Amino acid sequence: MNIQVKSADFRRAIVLAGKVIERRNSIPILSMVRCHANGSFQATGTDLDMSLTATVARIPGPGGDFVMQSPKNVVSALSAAGGDTVSAAPTGGKVALASGPLTISVETLPSDDFPSDMERSITPAFAATLSRDHMDMLARVADAMSSEETRYYLNGLHLRSMGETTVRAEATDGHRMYFADIELPDATGSLPANCIIPRKAVALLFDLAKSASDGVRLAVGPALASNHIEGTAPEAKGAHRLSVSIRERAAEVTFQSKLIDGTFPDVSRIIPASGKTQFLFQLPDLRRAIAAISGHSSTLRATRIALAEGGTAKISAAYIDIGLSAEVIVPCQHTSPGFEIGYNGRYLSSVIGSCRGSEILFDVENPSTPGLVRDPADTAWTAVLMPLRL
Repeated sequence: MNIQVKSADFRRAIVLAGKVIERRNSIPILSMVRCHANGSFQATGTDLDMSLTATVARIPGPGGDFVMQSPKNVVSALSAAGGDTVSAAPTGGKVALASGPLTISVETLPSDDFPSDMERSITPAFAATLSRDHMDMLARVADAMSSEETRYYLNGLHLRSMGETTVRAEATDGHRMYFADIELPDATGSLPANCIIPRKAVALLFDLAKSASDGVRLAVGPALASNHIEGTAPEAKGAHRLSVSIRERAAEVTFQSKLIDGTFPDVSRIIPASGKTQFLFQLPDLRRAIAAISGHSSTLRATRIALAEGGTAKISAAYIDIGLSAEVIVPCQHTSPGFEIGYNGRYLSSVIGSCRGSEILFDVENPSTPGLVRDPADTAWTAVLMPLRL
């Protein structure tokens, strides 16, 4: 049995499958990649919560299945060898790989031992195609995802159906909240009540979308019933999963992920109404001011915004550990001289990074209540930012 695949395609499939593998695994088989060759060549990786399969073309020939150890080392060796094709011959617990002048032998495990529960197809309750603009909007929202373990249900991106073809993406860490309404013309069905995509799945989705040629096909729904018992912790009956299909270079990529089993807060209850004070900055001015007052510190501390006479604002911060305090005067459109408010510098930088236009508008009631931050060039995106006590 000799499986032949173009070297570039073989390596790409293994690399893609390895994107879901954790760096450290207490279960050895989870650090490996399952290879399956029939009409095409498939490489699959899993961490039990996610599974990714990359499918590439192969040279016609006999089929085979094996679970290959050390996928990163194999890819590195094949890349250095420079051969045009890879020949794989699995026999007796090992697979012999040959490419150009290189021949290596890699230990394998039986394919039946590889966890396959996350590869079950789903019955879509919701499906839509995401373009690059849609992915950019999701990325702007995802920056507010939490990384704290205590409120695990905030460690992801929440999707909510707002109409037949409109989806609201939401993320919050309790100190800031970003949301955006995204119009998906070909959307069908409705999202489940708590569609929370985990951080790792969100990061992988953005990574794959960079090289997607035909958009990202996203679906959410319950998995089909399994015909055998898996050895992993069972999901709740009828639990929904995320399924994503992408055409990436020479590979067809499909990955599935469990959703976070929790209740995302009803953020619509904390979105404040328009306040008494609005102030508008040119985005480049505010970005340069934040960079200037940081003093090249590793952290951005509390940042004070003080509105002044003459259509200006003073942006200031103090860094006691390095003995530095700084302030910058920048142009600002407002009608409330003397108004002062403080923000966490890191969150303020995050908000600035999520804006795509040339201006940024702050809309607050008073210095102690959450305020709205908007991008006048894109009214679909909104941020809610908690102030700091000065």
